[in-house]
Amino acid sequence: MYPTVADVLATPCVQVGRPRVRAGEENLDEPVRWVHVSEITDVAGTLAGGELLLSTGIVATAPGTDLAAYVTTLAEAGVRGLIIELGRHLPALPEPLVRTARRLGFPLVELRRAVRFVEITEAVHARIVNVQHERLRFTQQVDAVFTTLTVEGARVEEVLDQASALGGHPVVLEDLAHHAIAFSGTTRAGELLRDWESRSRLAAAGGETAVAGPERWLCTPVGPRRGRWGRLVVPMAVADPDHVTAVLERAAATLAITRMLQGGGRDVALDAHGGLLRDLLTGQVTDEQAVNARLRALGLRAGRAYAVLVLGVPGDPSADADQAVLDAAAATAREQGRAALTGVTAPGRVAVVFSCAAETDEPAAVRSFLAAVATHPGLPGATIAAAATPTTRLTGLSAALEEATHVANAVAAAPGRVAEREVYRSRDLGARGLLWSLRADPRLHQFTELQLDPLLSHRHEQDLLDLLRAYLATNGNVAVLARTLHLSRPAVYARLNRLSDVLGRDITDAETRLSLHLAVLAYDQAGP
Repeated sequence: MYPTVADVLATPCVQVGRPRVRAGEENLDEPVRWVHVSEITDVAGTLAGGELLLSTGIVATAPGTDLAAYVTTLAEAGVRGLIIELGRHLPALPEPLVRTARRLGFPLVELRRAVRFVEITEAVHARIVNVQHERLRFTQQVDAVFTTLTVEGARVEEVLDQASALGGHPVVLEDLAHHAIAFSGTTRAGELLRDWESRSRLAAAGGETAVAGPERWLCTPVGPRRGRWGRLVVPMAVADPDHVTAVLERAAATLAITRMLQGGGRDVALDAHGGLLRDLLTGQVTDEQAVNARLRALGLRAGRAYAVLVLGVPGDPSADADQAVLDAAAATAREQGRAALTGVTAPGRVAVVFSCAAETDEPAAVRSFLAAVATHPGLPGATIAAAATPTTRLTGLSAALEEATHVANAVAAAPGRVAEREVYRSRDLGARGLLWSLRADPRLHQFTELQLDPLLSHRHEQDLLDLLRAYLATNGNVAVLARTLHLSRPAVYARLNRLSDVLGRDITDAETRLSLHLAVLAYDQAGP
């Protein structure tokens, strides 16, 4: 950051002259780009702005000099201030000079002792050169960081994280409707995004980076000149706009290029929805005020109750399939006039959250939504739908998303083995849901191995495992099992006796059959 007029006055070589500020005290914090010694009246025409002038007072004592016009010209040229050394030829500053400087708020300083101007220029210029060197080094660092992010096709969150870290301020990406798509920084979401839309509309800016609004926001447009789709905002006044501008503009370019490479038609708002849903699912957002602020910043409103769904994409997950389900869910929500959060929370999993008039209205609302989604032409076939217990608090969304994801995962892990439903809930899973919750517990693995070891230890007994699975599926009914296997009943009895012998247990015993059934469910669940 360039030194200010106040910084220059505080240097030892200036302090020797016992400086006294006669005017413009309110503007001593302006940055000084250069220090220039001048004794001519028309110096303004040779300046570029940002200079601090040093003078021995020759101009002030020259006959016929219009001092008011002289000071006015300097102020209009962007000069940061004028320092005049007093002496025998100029014992005091002329009153017209002081009066005009005060009227204009132009810093005017008198030195009551002689100083060496060369020492002042050397000291200040050395500092300015150091600043310029640091700026160059910083610019190179910014370019390197965002070039890497561009090449890697970084996510929006990664770009904003780097922008916030390099700029030293929170950064928000919003769309053209003034909805906060994503943000990064140490400021809490509830404070940062408070009344975002209304505050953002007050910070109107044009097509270039600018400071706007009563809160002095620094704003940079995002997207090609003829296709702007958002803007980056630092929602507060910054001490060094040039420094932060360099970061914002480079981040904006990275976001624009990345989005273009990934397909310019993607809805950035859906990306924001997905980010909030993932944060909720992982428990990164636990404060009611913070969740409410982020919802409002996305243009959504809180409700009395919330339906939470997770749509499971069948087969091996792919980005195209996820996008197809996401588009179908988002389109359905728009068609039904629902303010919904829709986003990909994991490969093959698309979450949907929307408000209901009351908790009791959730089942009907879910049925209506899923019936409409099912008719969407882009929805992949056999997509499963899982619903959580409706929640009445925003902070309950985290647990609800976890519940719905658990149900979707459990159903997907047992294709064809769970009765088909329009929507699955926790109560529909029964023992499968419990076993899925315990799937990582070594005690479940040990139980499964102990129950099925005689069948699993000998590869030639694999057909007996299939027989056990079929026996359990028919609930031990030999007549049904015989028809299923296309065998006679005596042949089935013979095989079942062989199965009992290998296991060393009576498979007709109710408790034994229960143990074996749980073990087979756990084994099949872990197989994929």
